[in-house]
Amino acid sequence: MTDTKLWERSPFAREAMAGCTSFAPEIRIADCTLRDGEQQAGIVLTKDAKLEIARELSALGVYEIEAGTPASSSEDREAVEMIVAAGLRSRVSALARARRDDIADIAACGCWGVRLSLPISKIQRAQKAGLEDDEKYLKTALDMSAYAKERGLVCIFSPFDTTRCDIDFLRRVLGALAKQETVDRVRLVDTTGCATPHVVRFLVAEMKKVADIPIEIHCHNDFGLAVANTIAGAEAGAEYLSVTVNGIGERAGNAALEETAVALRVLYDTDLGLDLSRLYHLARLVEGHSGVTLQRHKAVVGDGAFAHESGMVVAALLKDPFTAEAYVPELVGQKRRIILGKKTGAASVKAKLEEIGLGAMPDEVNRLVELVKSEAIRTRRPIDDRVFAKLAAEVVSG
Repeated sequence: MTDTKLWERSPFAREAMAGCTSFAPEIRIADCTLRDGEQQAGIVLTKDAKLEIARELSALGVYEIEAGTPASSSEDREAVEMIVAAGLRSRVSALARARRDDIADIAACGCWGVRLSLPISKIQRAQKAGLEDDEKYLKTALDMSAYAKERGLVCIFSPFDTTRCDIDFLRRVLGALAKQETVDRVRLVDTTGCATPHVVRFLVAEMKKVADIPIEIHCHNDFGLAVANTIAGAEAGAEYLSVTVNGIGERAGNAALEETAVALRVLYDTDLGLDLSRLYHLARLVEGHSGVTLQRHKAVVGDGAFAHESGMVVAALLKDPFTAEAYVPELVGQKRRIILGKKTGAASVKAKLEEIGLGAMPDEVNRLVELVKSEAIRTRRPIDDRVFAKLAAEVVSG
């Protein structure tokens, strides 16, 4: 595909973005499908399923896989150990509460890194951690991050519900962690999906003023803004993006890996080092293991993402695909599909006839168009290839 035009975007995109973005020199994906993705209500991923997904994530080229929470169950711990033992190209981290035993478990699993989860908003601190006192919180953060480093782990500090915290307290915590030098990355977490791109950009900028610690963005999708917010974080200089395959995750899910990666590659000229052609296969693998069915019109990996029915659209598409698509389906491992139905025109019928090796006179094409429309209206469904072939056999002479 390297010698072929792969996309067609706005000709004034660069002009529009001039001075508005501060992308880091390198942006990396930290996938959390196996941890936060599984936290979606009703999902259970077996350890074998997790290993299979981890292998595909590594083949895709993700920098880091958040493999689970070993302290949550023996099954989860075994899955993490299996993924570590697989010798994948991706680095493997796991989630820990701010407890020594949790951190020790992760070190014992052989993980590269620990994600130290400690809520920072007042509501979360009171209801989940019993850390309403600022001094107690700060001491916990410093002590646990220091212990993680003692155990030889890369430490990713995750003060979750970051977008609803007291920003002055966040500044204080970041300053103390930077001074102690026991944190390798800080994860900005939009736990309830309530942020906007403006909030995320602002928060990243404020965090960077305080400490020279790489920032990771982790956004939930309660308002349908997870991908936009994640990209906003990257625009503001965040170095790591926490995403899930198909956007699975708690409640309305997380930022979708496939949407985030393709948007950055095509719309922002930002290469995350991923083999995008593997996205469709990975999406279907996760769909199968998670039991969460993809929307047909899901961006990037939905079966309808490159499906076309409208007669005028198809007529132009057959001349130049970029009249109807911003990027070629092959970029993400997909295929273009022409659908026959109520909105079908002559160009679609001719294309389908060519696929099955038939030629037709203009009046026969017109007759087939009417038959296709009538059948689609009657059944309220598109016409599959088998039915079309039968109709064509009845109409096309010789």
